[in-house]
Amino acid sequence: MDLVDVVAVATASLTLPITFLAAWWARRSGRQSADATVVSGVNQAHGSVAAARVQTRGELELRQQAALADASAAFLQASDALARTVEQLPDVVPEERSVQLAAHGMAVETALGPLELLAQPKLLRHAEALRKYCRTLEGLALDRAVLRSAVRALEAGWCPLNAEICDNDHHSAAFVAWQFLMEWPDREDEERWTDRGLLEYCLQESHCMTESEIAGVLAVVDRVPAAWSRMLGGLVRDPLLERFTALRAPFIEAARSAQPLVPPAESDGSRAWPSAAVGVATPMAASEPSVPA
Repeated sequence: MDLVDVVAVATASLTLPITFLAAWWARRSGRQSADATVVSGVNQAHGSVAAARVQTRGELELRQQAALADASAAFLQASDALARTVEQLPDVVPEERSVQLAAHGMAVETALGPLELLAQPKLLRHAEALRKYCRTLEGLALDRAVLRSAVRALEAGWCPLNAEICDNDHHSAAFVAWQFLMEWPDREDEERWTDRGLLEYCLQESHCMTESEIAGVLAVVDRVPAAWSRMLGGLVRDPLLERFTALRAPFIEAARSAQPLVPPAESDGSRAWPSAAVGVATPMAASEPSVPA
């Protein structure tokens, strides 16, 4: 056998293994490619699921904050309405005062409910403090209205020139009765007991109030509420409502910080959400006043 024959035999003997090896390698490469494709698909699916979960959590957080914004605005509106009612109650006829006051007081209690479910502890503490003071306002409002309406009526009955030297009996009686009311809580019990009859006489002689109104004033006079000075206030200051304002401000600040992602409400109550997936109009529970988001 010459060299050519040897080479031919060797080549023939190696052809089959090489062919087999090439086929095996091609099959192995195909499987790896298929496995890589499957793994890539699985990773993409996992990524899509994770992204969907993040988006869902984001949407849920936005909706929760929107609900909290609406609940905060509703509570603030109810509280402000009660404060306005307390402020305006002296100008309301006595027979209607209790009804108006009770309706607004109940509205504050009702509006706190959603906040108890949605609000964080800090915001809830400020809401409960404001609600507690609203109860105080409601408890003092009727006596405050009686005293303030009486003081205004007596001031209107003063002498238009000089109340201290006026010789008109009605004008003088109005001025003396006014002085009694302004100084009443500072008097000793014995002084109040002695001067009570004179106060009643001056109220009647002033011709500034009806008999039922005078009876209402005397009922408050006999009880001498501890908050007398705060209810009367002064020419400019109104201590009761100043305290309400002082408690209102931190509630608004806490409400704003609790809802940083909520877009402002439009005039129709809808919100301009940042994505179409969250573009659902959320009704604003209160329009004026409201918690700016």
